[in-house]
Amino acid sequence: MKILSLVFVFVMITNFLKAEINVNKCDNLTKRTDKINCLTKLKAKAIKENSKEKAKIIQNKLSKFHNRLGEGVEKTEEGIANTGKKIGQGAAKAEKNIQDGAKKTYIYIKNIFKKDKAE
Repeated sequence: MKILSLVFVFVMITNFLKAEINVNKCDNLTKRTDKINCLTKLKAKAIKENSKEKAKIIQNKLSKFHNRLGEGVEKTEEGIANTGKKIGQGAAKAEKNIQDGAKKTYIYIKNIFKKDKAE
């Protein structure tokens, strides 16, 4: 009887080790958030069922998906940086124009006071 119960426990454990996870389940999803959620849930399920091979496959898919998203983010960040540089250059030019104007005004007022003192 003990041997039969040990065999039963052994069969149950081996059944749990064979994960019934379809790693291609999320490939047809087009919405980014749905795809990330699906892959994350699959990975959690694979880890829960101790299926290291399937967890690695799912992690590779997640990494590839994140890399594609990262490329888009990098392009956006570069665009923002370029816009910031243009704004910074424009601000520097505007500041220089303001300083030049203030200097001209100072010289003008200074000359007015010199003329008043001379007369």
